[in-house]
Amino acid sequence: MIKPLGAYLPLSKTRLSPGSAFSANRTRDLNYLKKLDADRMLYNFRAAFGVKTDAEPIGGWDAPDELLRGHSTGHFLSALALAVSATGDEALRHKLDYTVHELRNLQRLSGGRACDFVTVCTPDDCGQEKWSRDPSVWGEGFLSAYSPDQFALLEQFTPYAKIWAPYYTLHKILAGLIEAYERTGNEEALEAACGIGGWVENRLSALTPEHRKKMWSMYIAGEYGGMNESLARLALLTGEGKYLCTAKLFDNENIFPGLSEGEDTFHNLHANQHIPQIMGAMLEYEASGEAAYRRIARSFLGHVFAHHLYAVGGVGQGECFREPDSLARYIREGTNCETCATYNLLKLARELYAFEPENAELMDYCERGLYNHILASQKPDGNEHETNAVTYMLPIGPGAEKEYSNDDWAFTCCHGTGMENHVKYPDAMLFDAGDTVWLNQYLPAECEGDGFRLDCGVSFPKGEGTVTVDAERDFTLKLRIPRWCLENPFAADGVTTAGRYASVKVEPGRPLVIPVRFDYRPRLEFTPDLTEDGHRLASLLYGPFVMVTFDDAKTYLTIPAQGKAEEIDGACTIRYGGREFVPMYRAHGRAYHTYFKVE
Repeated sequence: MIKPLGAYLPLSKTRLSPGSAFSANRTRDLNYLKKLDADRMLYNFRAAFGVKTDAEPIGGWDAPDELLRGHSTGHFLSALALAVSATGDEALRHKLDYTVHELRNLQRLSGGRACDFVTVCTPDDCGQEKWSRDPSVWGEGFLSAYSPDQFALLEQFTPYAKIWAPYYTLHKILAGLIEAYERTGNEEALEAACGIGGWVENRLSALTPEHRKKMWSMYIAGEYGGMNESLARLALLTGEGKYLCTAKLFDNENIFPGLSEGEDTFHNLHANQHIPQIMGAMLEYEASGEAAYRRIARSFLGHVFAHHLYAVGGVGQGECFREPDSLARYIREGTNCETCATYNLLKLARELYAFEPENAELMDYCERGLYNHILASQKPDGNEHETNAVTYMLPIGPGAEKEYSNDDWAFTCCHGTGMENHVKYPDAMLFDAGDTVWLNQYLPAECEGDGFRLDCGVSFPKGEGTVTVDAERDFTLKLRIPRWCLENPFAADGVTTAGRYASVKVEPGRPLVIPVRFDYRPRLEFTPDLTEDGHRLASLLYGPFVMVTFDDAKTYLTIPAQGKAEEIDGACTIRYGGREFVPMYRAHGRAYHTYFKVE
């Protein structure tokens, strides 16, 4: 077992200050979680186990006949756990505990050995009316919103869309249970998670390595989310090595070996099918101490940051990575930058940083993805059916306009991660290694650490204010200097600069007030390649923000290579090259442009 070099300040010790875009988004998300009926989220589970329910089913990918049903309930568990940790809301805690308890009761109905379950279906004859209705033969520990027939059909190499990623759905449920335990201490959630882990161990260990490799290679049907992550996490939580052994059964032998040697083995593959697998490799590193797993994660992020990343922090086109350094040629209206992919990249960068706290590049990415994709992914002015309406893709093509989910009938993968995204903004804000504390994200928030209080009074989006620290112990406070900064933003006695961090000694009884002023200037970020008609494209950034201009035109607009930014208001609206620009997170309800030809 390898331990991180410190710990992130938990959400329970961080309070977002009111008035910012972060707190407004979080409030909408919290209202949605309060609105969601737990019995509706349990409908498919009860129906699968033959337990009567009077609740209304939900829609989208969780409709009663959909093959991915149950995945949103897993996200619901994670989001509730995050929300309870972030706010202490007792009504949400009760909803979480109730949902976990009801799932655990259903799980207890599953009996027999997982490896003994046999489906009557075949790849050519797999209608749901043929699926098992007898939980007593499903295998002890099984818990899902449908019977194990989909898992058995995957073992017969049944393609998507006859089946749809059963281990992906199982991972969401497992991850939600683990989150409930880690964030709120719900012991019943850990029991249920261990039950699932035992079922998976019994089922998969009966297959040969060649059989599993072929399964995990299948497009979407073999997608398993972060099963290796959650199982390795179970190993860390329980100390039981069987969960680590089971996690390794999900190692993707098509991409892991090459990545460990520094190769890009994932281009042209489904992005969100593979990013969680890399997150799993990091947890396997922590649980096993095997250095190859960490090399996989570092190699993967290195390739993504250098060769696959759009300005907003998103990746891909049509849900897939493309060839390295091929960005301009794959910009399409509405089909770039799946929000789930950024959600998972942020988790991965956060996990790797815990072992490399001087690696400011990882936190630069977290700032970029958080400010320009996640914050920008929620609709601020929804109606009664759009409490937490969120994007699936974050479009960056010319004249694109954001499209959003709704509360009741658009339960997609990104709607699920969207339940989580907006209640955990400060999750990577402060990292405490004892003698050193790193402040990496400048969110307006009050933080209560171990032996210190830190008030980040930096205004958003202007980036001006103070960082105030009052401590009961000695430590060095390190403040990240974003890569886009041209000047040191910290003006105070005792603050020194070395590399990408400014440092100041914190001592008991000597409160510090550090003035902060981030100097925003316009800059262009060019794509490494040309469009199909031979043009190089650029995005316009202002400080940490990707800037967009409103225009219905479906062809690329042109902006100057050099120009001054004239601020129009206090919310970072600027005039550049004769056009008005706003940060991406403020672009809603109108067509906009993110990339431009350059004079």
